[in-house]
Formats: sequence, C-alpha cells, structure tokens
Amino acid sequence: MSDSQSLFRSVRIISACTFSSRILGLTRDMICASVFGTGMVWDAFTVAFKIPNLFRRLFGEGALSAAFIPVFTEHIEKRGKEEAFVFFNVVATALIIILGGIVLLGEGSFFVIPRVFQIQEKWQLILKLLIIMFPYVFFICLVAFMGAVLNTLRHFFMPAFAPVVMNICWILGAVLAPYTGKSLEKMIYAVAISTFLSGLVQVVIHLPTLRKKELYYRFMPRFSHPGLKLVLTRMVPIVFGLGIVQVNVLLDSLIAVGFSSAQDGPASFNFAGMTVHFPMKAGAASVLYYSDRLIQFPLGVFGIAMATAVFPLFSFHAVREDWNNFSTAFNKALKFILLIGIPASLAIIMLREPIIDLLYRRNQFDAESAHRTSRVILFYAFGIWAYCGLHVLIRAFYSVRDTVTPVKVGAACVGLNLILNLSLIWVFQEGGLALSTATSAIVQIVILTIILQKRLRIKIGKEVFVSLQKTVIASIVMAFACWFVLRMFPDLNGGGSLYFKGLRLFVPMLSALAAFAATSFLLKSEEFGHLIKLSLRKT
Repeated sequence: MSDSQSLFRSVRIISACTFSSRILGLTRDMICASVFGTGMVWDAFTVAFKIPNLFRRLFGEGALSAAFIPVFTEHIEKRGKEEAFVFFNVVATALIIILGGIVLLGEGSFFVIPRVFQIQEKWQLILKLLIIMFPYVFFICLVAFMGAVLNTLRHFFMPAFAPVVMNICWILGAVLAPYTGKSLEKMIYAVAISTFLSGLVQVVIHLPTLRKKELYYRFMPRFSHPGLKLVLTRMVPIVFGLGIVQVNVLLDSLIAVGFSSAQDGPASFNFAGMTVHFPMKAGAASVLYYSDRLIQFPLGVFGIAMATAVFPLFSFHAVREDWNNFSTAFNKALKFILLIGIPASLAIIMLREPIIDLLYRRNQFDAESAHRTSRVILFYAFGIWAYCGLHVLIRAFYSVRDTVTPVKVGAACVGLNLILNLSLIWVFQEGGLALSTATSAIVQIVILTIILQKRLRIKIGKEVFVSLQKTVIASIVMAFACWFVLRMFPDLNGGGSLYFKGLRLFVPMLSALAAFAATSFLLKSEEFGHLIKLSLRKT
C-alpha cells in the first residue's frame, strides 16, 4: 500500500471514529444545554473542565506526543522493537510519576484556597468541581500517551474511539443529573463525576490493544535513559509554546467569567476610582463553550484526523531524510485541509441559526442564549480553515525537529490574542473573545507558512494555490446556494416542530453541498475527485 493510500485509509478510520464521537458530543451538549442552559452553573463547569483538559492537551496530545512519536519511530526503525518497547516503559513510568505529582498538588491547592481566601460564589463552585474532576488529568494524559504509541504502530482505531467512550459516560451523567438534586448547583456534580470516571474507562479499554501489540507495562524508573532525556529536552520548548496557547484558551474562559456580571449581582465594578460596567453577562463562558463545540466538529472530524494520520508519515520521511516524499505528503494534506476547512467556515456562518435552533434551543436554553451563541459562532467560524491548517503546519515543524519556531510564533500570537480579548469584549461582548481567537489563528498560519517556505526543506507547490482558488470559487457558489434556499424557510424565532427545524437546516445544507460538489466537478478539482473516490473505496 502506497503512502498516499495508507494516509487516507488512516484518515478515514480516524474520521469515522471522530465523527461518531462528535455526534455523541453534540447529543451530550444538547442534553446539557437543555438541563443547564447558559448561566453561572454551566460557566463554572466549563472553566473547571478546561483546567484538566489543558493538561491533557499539554502533556498528552500536545508536547509529549510531538516529542515522543519521532523518537519512538527512530527506535523502531534503527534499534528494533525490543529496544523501542523498553523505551515505551521508561517514558510511561516517568509520565505516571509526573502526573501523580501534578494531581496531588492540584487537589491540595483546590482544597486549601477557599479556606484561606474569601472568594465569590461562582469561583467557589469552580473549585468544588475541580476537586472532583482534576484527577481526570492522570487518566486522560495516559490515554493520550497510549494513543500516541498505537498511532506510531499504525493502529488508529482505539485512540480515535476513546472519545466515544468519554461522551457516553458524560451523557449518562447528564441524563441522571436531574435525579440527583433539585437545584442546578447539585445536579452539576453528576456530570463532574461522570467526567472523572470516563478517564478511568478510557485507560482500561486501551490495555487489550496494547497487549496485542506485545506492549506490557513494566515499572522502569530509568531517568538516565538517553531516549527519555531526548524526549524531555524536546518537550521543554513544546510545553512552553503549548502552555502559553492553552493557558490563553483558559484565560478566555476566565475573562468570560471575571468580566461578567453575576446573576442577581452588581452590574458594575470599581477600577482606579471609576465605576465600570461589566461588558458581559453571566453565561458568557457557557456561550463560548457551546459555540466552540460546534466549531470543533469539522476541526475534529477532518482537521485533527488529517494531522494525526500524517504526523507519523512526516516523522517516517524525516528520519530517512526523504524530503521529496515529505513535501508531497505535506502538500496533499494541506490541499485537503483547505478543501474541507474553507467551505466548512462559510457553511457554519450561513447555517449557524438553524443549527442552534435544532440542537440547543429548548427548556433552559432560551432565545437570549440562542442569540448570544449565534453571534459567537459567527466570529469563531471565520477561522475554521486556519484552525485545521495549524495542526498540519505545526506537526510539519515538529517532524523535522524544529520545535522552537512554532513556540515563538505561538507566543507572539497569544500576546496578540490577549490584547484583542481585553479590547474587543467592550465592543462585541463574548463575541470579541471568539473574534480574537480567529484573528490570532489566521495571523499564526500566515506567519508559519512564510517561515516554512523560507527555512525548512519543504516547499508549498503551485498546485496548492491552484487548488485553493478552485476551493474558494466552489465555496462562494455554495454560500450563495445556501443563502437562496434558506430564504424559503421562515425564521419562526425558535418555534415550529422538530421536523420543520430539521428541514430548515438540512435542505439548505444539502443544497449547499450539491452546489459545492457540482462547482468542484466543473472546475476539475483533483482533491475533490480524489476525496469522492476514497470515500467510495472500501477500507
């Protein structure tokens, strides 16, 4: 099987599992939106969940995976599987010790802070939820590490399937929540406990697959192992870069909570002797969460799937210094990312209100919640293509062992994002936080692309720009078709049957897809034709 066939077969496997996970994730969010709406309680949960999730992305999917996969690949290629599996156990042991220390330190801090300092009710709830959910860090980072090992061994199913299990556990917690208490403050604990348990379950389901690959864990505290030192050395700049980015993501939610007026609380605060009105209301963090979840759908189904599948391939060609095939793989990945990301951005912008009406608008999620979420999605959606492309670009740098450049660029864009955050919230409220994120991502991808062409050994071929032109034209035609068909369905302001809401979303969506397909066919888009052939071909 050629590299191209292997790459897209892997993408299909990851995308299928990720698609299932995203569908369950939407179901989960629909239930949570109905039960909790957009208010202080769900604000607190989203912030509490982002803190362990930050460590997952930092130590699990982010820095460790980026540093581990190239070294593990090199061990397999040059030293054999036996030595590679010893290296696996050494890294796993170090990870367990580090994660255990982080969890103990975090639990102690969350327990002591409210007993030493006088803090507002919304922050107290966040700390209580963190005490329950922070141990999730230990399990989910191990899951990400095991996933990196299996991906390197070209097994993609179980790592991609793990989030499905997490969503099932979360759904069970959300469904059972109304039976655990009469107030939203009590019900939210059921969701927090289910989140913690999902991490444990995900670890367990990986173990049989690791055994089939003859990977058995042994406690090996060999901190002088050269492979471990190399991984830790490469992790430092990646941790720094990703740490800044992920802390900035967390800061978005903290800003949303801190600069929002509390329910039944004062509408202003004092600053430097002046009375300043809060730019946002309670529920800002909730609105960011629901909007981000919708944006993550195309990003996870294709963008991250492509980057995950292509990273071992990048590493393989880099180890062999096969730069021609490296460039070919990069250009193919980039063309497919743009083919999906650009029309996804426009489609979500056009269909954001029908999507919200169908998925979220019921019970606690009222008209105001729908309006605020729609505005945030509008700003987030501008950057979908950039979010997708960044995953591929950054992995290209990591594969050739350049971890410093993405860190420098990321740090600069994080500073830009923070400045924009604190400026735009006074104009666009929580929408300003989303617009800041999209703008920073676009700036980052432009800078990284320029550096990639000038400094690394790969080049972006002219065929990428030809493909981009065809994708943009097809996307514009798609947007016009979507707008025209959507006008035929009146906006009933959240009313109407579920059947009507479904028609109002899916008829314009299918029309837009048909217009995009027809235009791509007429423009003879090679990537679109290849995508259709791959989707029809049996895995």
